[in-house]
Amino acid sequence: MTNHLISSSLSKHHSAIRRLCAATCTLAAVVALAACGAPSGTSGTSKPEDTVRVAYLSTANYLTTIHSESFVAETMKPYTAKFMGPFNPPDTSYKAVLAGKADAASTGLGAFIDFIDQKQPWVAFAIEYYDGDSQGIVAAPNSKVTTLKELYGKRIGIDKKGATGDYVVNAAFRHAGLDPKKVTEVELSQTDFAAAFTSGKIDALATYDQNLATAMATPGARLITNGQHYDSKNVSVHMVSKKFADTHPQIVKKLYQALVKESDKAQKDPEFIYQTYKQFGASDTIIKQVRKFDIPKILPVDAKGKKMVDDIAQQYVDFGFIKTKPDIDSHIIDCTK
Repeated sequence: MTNHLISSSLSKHHSAIRRLCAATCTLAAVVALAACGAPSGTSGTSKPEDTVRVAYLSTANYLTTIHSESFVAETMKPYTAKFMGPFNPPDTSYKAVLAGKADAASTGLGAFIDFIDQKQPWVAFAIEYYDGDSQGIVAAPNSKVTTLKELYGKRIGIDKKGATGDYVVNAAFRHAGLDPKKVTEVELSQTDFAAAFTSGKIDALATYDQNLATAMATPGARLITNGQHYDSKNVSVHMVSKKFADTHPQIVKKLYQALVKESDKAQKDPEFIYQTYKQFGASDTIIKQVRKFDIPKILPVDAKGKKMVDDIAQQYVDFGFIKTKPDIDSHIIDCTK
């Protein structure tokens, strides 16, 4: 789950929390990029080499929500975490890490595959798993579309080729025995999702998280399918730069432990997740829909986690997004060891 995360009209939830993020999104207004985030887990006396700098997104995944948790400082000892954000759009957080200005970020598992296929220096250290109900395809108001096949010859809005929306279209259509090439994918900025969805520019929207919740809450819209129906493998993933993972594996493991604590907390009472969406501008109507989504769990990138990464890498090859599966072993760290 990441992929992707803008804060208002049509935005992402777990998964990504959901969900990287994919990725990781809202639809109307863009959350301003802040310079440095909350003080939780930070220390003015800590050494730079003992600190992980987290570029968190404007969505309610666990790498975002822990920035305000009091237990982070204790969990990270003898190290510290410095939270920077929220970053929006998600690409800005990735650029910060690649530029050496941050160490950790979140995205969708599919986007992670795309990154390492491009030889980008990332290492996945935690999977934020959800059952797929927070990603899918929603028919636009007045489109009269009720099935996937009725979308043949019509326009489906996505974020961009190879990203979560494109994955949703390919996974859903192929699972149903249909040809995704018989629809027209329209690449849109996430700030344009709402207008395109309600104006008739597109006939459906393939998206995730808060964007999906917003689309589903639009009067006259219809959910055509979601990740539960087409066995989505595109969950969220938390990652650090390869340089940081290689030089500070113990700090990465401490950050993983903080995510596990946040995940355990959410299983007992997920209310803080919805409050985070509210802080990022989600309306009560959108939050009501988000409450129906699966509560994510943090999983390690152990043998089972590696298989999850490998499975979606194979899908990316099958979908024609990449030519061959990238080297996964050098881009993962098992924080349980």
